[in-house]
Amino acid sequence: MRSAIILAGGRSTRMNGDKGLKELGGEALVNRVIRRVGELVDEILLVVGSEEQKEAYSRVVDEDVTLLVDLYSDGSPLVGAITGLKHAKGEYAFMAACDMPFISDEVVEILFNEGEGHDGAVYQWPNEWTEPLLAVYRVKPSLEKALELYGSGDLRVRRILQNLPNVKMIPIENLKAIDADLHSLFDVDTEEALREAESILKKMG
Repeated sequence: MRSAIILAGGRSTRMNGDKGLKELGGEALVNRVIRRVGELVDEILLVVGSEEQKEAYSRVVDEDVTLLVDLYSDGSPLVGAITGLKHAKGEYAFMAACDMPFISDEVVEILFNEGEGHDGAVYQWPNEWTEPLLAVYRVKPSLEKALELYGSGDLRVRRILQNLPNVKMIPIENLKAIDADLHSLFDVDTEEALREAESILKKMG
């Protein structure tokens, strides 16, 4: 069984309104993410930051999406990850943000396949920087590591996979071979980025 964890608990401080609910091409950003990963997983867990957010998202997403509120009030992606990992039924979970509308389903499938037998799979840049919100996590060890990080006060979600012993690090060039413009990593976190996304969408046809 495969899970998908989509993080939507951010405060959207650089955008006027909740970014996951912003529309791109007449569709909420969060629903674009859900649609792109939905056919590759058995469950989708959407993690939000408050009951108010949960109510807002429940009016937008399909009823088969499981809505979860952050377990802790810190409001960090790590808390969202912990919340999703605690509820995930799959052995592996893909994790992304709610504002990444151009995720390639081929990229997600590759991450699941590459992560099999490992603690996870993530794309890595030449300077060893990783992309934790376009990655697959083995749920049990990832949750254990995330809780350990949270307990130590380290709220960086990228530290989960960095601190596990058996993670498949995939060179970013492998992603570029499938997605030359790295649109899968594009996140809409400002009004300017939303306009850029509209331009990308037009070019994609």
